[in-house]
Amino acid sequence: MGVPTFLETGHMAEGFPIRLIYTGAEFNYAAHWHDEVELVIVTGKHARIGVNEQIFELNQGDMVLIKPGDVHYFMPGTGRLTILLFRLELLTGSFTSEAEMQELGTLLNQTSIIPSGSQSNPGPYIDAIAVEKTNQKPGYRWLMVSRLYDLIVLLLRTTPPASQTDSSPCWPCVSSKKFEFLESVCEYLEEHYAEPIKLEQVAEHMKFSKFHICKLFKEIKGITLMEYLNHFRIIKSEWALLFRQESILEIAISHGFNNVNSYNRLFKKYNNCTPSEFRKRHRSNIAKYQG
Repeated sequence: MGVPTFLETGHMAEGFPIRLIYTGAEFNYAAHWHDEVELVIVTGKHARIGVNEQIFELNQGDMVLIKPGDVHYFMPGTGRLTILLFRLELLTGSFTSEAEMQELGTLLNQTSIIPSGSQSNPGPYIDAIAVEKTNQKPGYRWLMVSRLYDLIVLLLRTTPPASQTDSSPCWPCVSSKKFEFLESVCEYLEEHYAEPIKLEQVAEHMKFSKFHICKLFKEIKGITLMEYLNHFRIIKSEWALLFRQESILEIAISHGFNNVNSYNRLFKKYNNCTPSEFRKRHRSNIAKYQG
C-alpha cells in the first residue's frame, strides 16, 4: 500500500468508488484517515487496530466499521485482513430519503466493532465483489455496487445502533467542497507538523480568516485545528518510539513540541500512559509477535 500519510487520498483504483484489499500474513500501517468508509475483517488469528485514541485487540472473524474521517492504524502483531473501502456517494443519491439518510447516519455516526459470531457476516457479499472484480464480465461494476448495497442493508438490520454522543452532523452530510477544504488544511498541517505552526500561518496559506478556518474545521472534524495537529504529532511520535532509537526529548522536539513536559502531558491524554511506558509495553509486544 506504500508509505502512508495521515490524510490518505488517491487510493481508489481508476476512480471507482469500491476497493477490496487483502493484506499479507503480517501487516502494519501508519496512522491515516480518508473520506471513504472502511470495513476491516480480521481473517488472520489476531489484529491490533488503533482508531483515534483507542487500540483494539481483535480476533479472527471480528470486524471494524470505520467511519470517514476517523484516524486509524494497524499495529505490529496484526495478521491477515480483508479491507473493503467504499465512497458514500454510492449511498447518498438524490433518490435517498431523509429517513434513509438518518438510518445511514446512525450506522456510520461512529466507528463500530462487530464481534465474530454476530449476525453481520459480510463474507458472501465480499466474496461476490471479489469474483466480479477478478472476472470483469459485462456489467461487473454494477454487480459490485449491488452486492455492496446488500452488505449495507445487512449492517443496517443487524448492527446495534451507535450511541449519539453529540449533535454534530454525521459524515454522510459533509459536502465534497467541505472535504476539499479539510484536505487542504490537513495536508498543510501534516507537511509542517514538526514546525511551531500558528493559526496565522494556516490562515495565510488557505487565504481565509482565522475565525472562518477554525469554525469550519471544528464543524467538519468535531475537534479544533490545534487538537488535530497535536493528535497527529502524537500519532507520528508513537511510530518513532517503536522503531527509532532517539531519546524521548529528541522525539518530542522533532515532532513539533517545545519541551518534553508538554509532550508527556498530551501523550498521556491520548494513550493513558507516558511515552516511555508506551515504548516499553509495545516494544515487548513487537518482540513477542516477531519472535
